[in-house]
Amino acid sequence: MDPKMDGGFLQPGETLEDNYDTLKALLPEEVLGIMDQLLCHEMAWHTGNPLSQTLFTSVYIDKILWPEPKTLEQAQFYRGEVSDSRRPDLLLEVLRAYCLALIKCCDFVIAKVTSRDYFEEEDFCTHTYNRVLFVQVPIDVFLRELDVAVESLQDPDLSISADLCEAIITRLEFRKHFLTALDLDCPLEHLDRYWPPISSHLSSINSTYHLGKPVPGSFSTKIQRRLASTVPPRPIVELDFKDAFSKLQQLCLDCEEGTRFTHLSPDPLEYQSFLWAFASRTPTPLPYARSYLANILFHPNTLNTSTTLPLTDLQCLIFTCSPVLDPQNWALSPPLNPLLPKPLRHQLALIIDEFIERTGQNYLELWTALGQNRSRLRRMLNHVILGWDQLQVDANTLDEEIMAVVKEMQVQEQVLVYPLTTWVYHKKLWMIEKIVMLGFEQDIYLPDEFAGMYGFLERVARRRVDLLSNIYAHYEEQEKQYLRAKPPKLEMAAEVEGAARYIESLLAEATGVCELSGALFRFYTVLLYLRLLPTPNRPFSTPELRYELRMKPFLTLSPPEVPPFEEHHEQLHGFGPYDNPEPSLLLALQNPISELWKGIEDGIKRAKDSFSQLKKLGPKAAKVEGVDKAWGKEVQGALASCIALGVAVVGIKTAVKECDENGKVAVKVEIPEMGSGKRYAEGWVVGKVVKE
Repeated sequence: MDPKMDGGFLQPGETLEDNYDTLKALLPEEVLGIMDQLLCHEMAWHTGNPLSQTLFTSVYIDKILWPEPKTLEQAQFYRGEVSDSRRPDLLLEVLRAYCLALIKCCDFVIAKVTSRDYFEEEDFCTHTYNRVLFVQVPIDVFLRELDVAVESLQDPDLSISADLCEAIITRLEFRKHFLTALDLDCPLEHLDRYWPPISSHLSSINSTYHLGKPVPGSFSTKIQRRLASTVPPRPIVELDFKDAFSKLQQLCLDCEEGTRFTHLSPDPLEYQSFLWAFASRTPTPLPYARSYLANILFHPNTLNTSTTLPLTDLQCLIFTCSPVLDPQNWALSPPLNPLLPKPLRHQLALIIDEFIERTGQNYLELWTALGQNRSRLRRMLNHVILGWDQLQVDANTLDEEIMAVVKEMQVQEQVLVYPLTTWVYHKKLWMIEKIVMLGFEQDIYLPDEFAGMYGFLERVARRRVDLLSNIYAHYEEQEKQYLRAKPPKLEMAAEVEGAARYIESLLAEATGVCELSGALFRFYTVLLYLRLLPTPNRPFSTPELRYELRMKPFLTLSPPEVPPFEEHHEQLHGFGPYDNPEPSLLLALQNPISELWKGIEDGIKRAKDSFSQLKKLGPKAAKVEGVDKAWGKEVQGALASCIALGVAVVGIKTAVKECDENGKVAVKVEIPEMGSGKRYAEGWVVGKVVKE
């Protein structure tokens, strides 16, 4: 028999059960070591490993949970009756209190993660192998056990080293605060009180780790035979204490950051910026931290995602001070006689209610996607935009009804043409931009595909710029009308001006993305002609199929965002084939003031101006006050990308002066790896020119 295939195979002399004695007396340093080993296994579980290879390999945990205790008093390191000489001593009672609280922590974590969207195979393993983690026992019982353990260690007659005693107490206090913070019933307004005390104990745990003594025998793979008998024992996941402590710090910091969500102004745009910044945190937040934030977001006391959120978003972007969203519209009632026409304002209210009802599910899916990690965020957005594409068709129909009503009311100059379609289309274009940029961030595209993807990104961003320009012009005209009114409507003019500043911020960002992606498209096209980018051999594919693969998420969208392959191919090969370019290419490359170089440099300049304007407008105008530091860092990174691209262009221009007739130059371009931390901003890749 093969032990790798048969879970019941025993080596000569090996027993089926583990012979570790859980009632033997432990030294204080051994208790400390077991606590730290349990902490390492707990963090290994948080990173996605199953309980069967982490915490459930502990003999102490197994003794507490199996056979299943009927009461908490039965949850001991033994079952039945034992003699007085074998009863657990003080340190074993302390360890039992710690293990009980740890098990309850696992129960809270599983409940929190499973209450939101998660992926069992990729994110987190919730399988408890028929072990009941004290689901019905209230938290107060475990807190009392921890308090009793701390009090017993504070006895002045206890013959334990002061350092060891203090180190054990610190871990008990940490477990107490950690358990309290994980409690499912914590009120939202008090969440920010629970995580700071945890952080105060972390430094002490780290500094006293060396005092502990590991007890390897207290962890055994043999327990797995009772957890999953059909699977052979798998090795215990050993996470180094340094790595485990780093994960613990990250978890606490991410959850503490997540509690700031409760202090944001009730603005869906602030929520969106916070969720995006949270998903962008490095390292990526652990599954529990993401579920923790998602539970705050979708809590009934935080917001109503199906009505309030999209309606407020719609008002901020399109309908500021608009008669379409006048509160009086909802104060009117239909006539008692059904044959009589409904009041015009009441008709507007009914149209908006119908649109918001159709929008609710799509908005919910968008917020769900924003709560995932970066790789899954991109995959989920690919599906979310399909729902928004269908919503755009519905919005177009409702817009015709709105325009008919406002025309009859003679207020059409106060309403943007096709407002609902404009709002949906802007959201859809924003999502397409993020999908493409996340593709760069996650190394999905190969270097020889950069030019094509940046060309597509420029096309999408250009459409968003045009859309925002129309909204901005509408708000400017509205502001002038309110100021020219007699008497002037100063309050409404100020409100419209605030909305215009937000649109101006969006416009500056979209313009910067458009111009920088356009400059990068031309830059990488030049590199392709100079054969400075690595191009893999692809014997089993064609350019048409590769293009279809990259554009697959966007092929069914309407209006069509993806240009035909022939147009795309012509755009990338402006000077003919890469291996046999036209003679005009060499002349354009060696002329430092040619249209080719001028187009790249002008694009960089316009991008820098746009990002500088965005920075000048500030976080308040951009509605990112909740994450102003992360936003400022991202904008600064975009400016750094412009500078880096300018330096790379100068390097290429200098090198091509000695370019031979075949277009060969004595330099190479190093493309920084996205995961290496060398990138200058989200999604932007800039080649570094180096001499060969």
